[in-house]
Amino acid sequence: RQLACDLNVNNTLALQNSKMIKTYVAIDPRVRPLAMVIKYWTKRRGINDAGDGGTLSTYTWICMLISFLQTREPPILPNLHETPHTLSKDNLVIHGLNSSFCCENMEGFGSDNHETLGGLLYAFFRKFGYEFDYNRQVVSIRSGSLVSKREHWRDDKLCIEEPFDVRRNLGNSVDEASVKGLQLEFQRAVSLILE
Repeated sequence: RQLACDLNVNNTLALQNSKMIKTYVAIDPRVRPLAMVIKYWTKRRGINDAGDGGTLSTYTWICMLISFLQTREPPILPNLHETPHTLSKDNLVIHGLNSSFCCENMEGFGSDNHETLGGLLYAFFRKFGYEFDYNRQVVSIRSGSLVSKREHWRDDKLCIEEPFDVRRNLGNSVDEASVKGLQLEFQRAVSLILE
């Protein structure tokens, strides 16, 4: 049996990534089980190993889920970077933007949204299988919305903005064929749910 892990030394940004995910997970009780189902699904379908090329990392999948939940109507998750807050002690300025985000208890933020776990899972698959415009849109947790591709990402096939270093594309490990394969996986999931 093999064990895969990431090892970071003196990387405070990695700590902020983990803290951000933990903060988002605490906001709504649907986030953790959805993340676990998506993580399980990506592992079973063999599409969660960015280091091997052609697929996405678990962190990238979780960023996609957070963005998806920010864009529901009404939203289930807030935009923590834009929510007013005092800068954290570990704040870094990266490309002119603060890495700090709101860590206050926002539990219940998404209580006006009554979508079920199953409905959200279906909508997640549908979003990235049929609705997301891979040629024009960027997944962005930092903005809390889908944004237009920036000039420096115009050739990338899947754009998922790293929430702390907005010039970094978390989707840069996939090429055109891989993006088509991911779309087919999303579409396959939609059809399985509808059966």
